[in-house]
Amino acid sequence: MDAAYTPKLYPDVISLEMNPPGPNRVGQAFHSVVKAGKRKLDIFAETTEIVTEKRVVTRERPGALFETYERVVLLEPKGTGTEVTVNFDFRLSMGYVGKVLNPLVLERLVRDNLKSYAHNLKEISELLPLPQ
Repeated sequence: MDAAYTPKLYPDVISLEMNPPGPNRVGQAFHSVVKAGKRKLDIFAETTEIVTEKRVVTRERPGALFETYERVVLLEPKGTGTEVTVNFDFRLSMGYVGKVLNPLVLERLVRDNLKSYAHNLKEISELLPLPQ
């Protein structure tokens, strides 16, 4: 994954910082700023597992929108397409969200973004490479 694709995958991502910069790899940390209505929220995550072109696991790091978060992405070639399976397991951090946002509305926004992620990832993974 190249960070440049992140806004194409998640509609509500405003910015993304990666440490260390460069292509996604195990141990790489992310700080995303996302919009939720008129508010900006932080998400901290880290890549914990990669099997090239097959599987990527990302987990939350403490201190932001999610109390717990794990994303497991599985990619499998199917004929001329790609089967994309994405499992998201998350719990919002009510201490972070507090009384500022309605938790039900925020959870719906998160779920909508995660659905868009899976759809957009499939589309991007099936793009033909540029001729060399």
